[in-house]
Amino acid sequence: MEPAYRITINRIHYNPLGKDVPAKLNEEYIILENKGDQKVPLAGWMLMDRTATGKRQHVYTFPNIVSVSPGEQIYVHTGRGKDAFSKGRPPRWLLYWGRRSFVWNNEGDTATLSDNKGNLVDSLEVVPLKPT
Repeated sequence: MEPAYRITINRIHYNPLGKDVPAKLNEEYIILENKGDQKVPLAGWMLMDRTATGKRQHVYTFPNIVSVSPGEQIYVHTGRGKDAFSKGRPPRWLLYWGRRSFVWNNEGDTATLSDNKGNLVDSLEVVPLKPT
């Protein structure tokens, strides 16, 4: 039976302008959205990168406090910060992975979202950058 929720990965912002320096970690982020019609608690859900080789897989586990209502978004920033909810338009969670290095690979990567039972909910591929 298919789950009733519709949480999607909308975008991966994986290549901040300029040099890849630690100060730019929070300019690398992924945006999720609840496109369903019910509030979904994300406690124990996982966001992962899956490279073509399967190496360097990183896992972010959503904290217990995060539930996303219909139309709300979630920004998961790679770096450090304090998780918070913003009532802007659209309302959104601002979450921080707490990493000290970039996650999403410019040469290709896939973001996968799984629920707390390990079921694949959505995935989105990073389109590799062309060499300059």
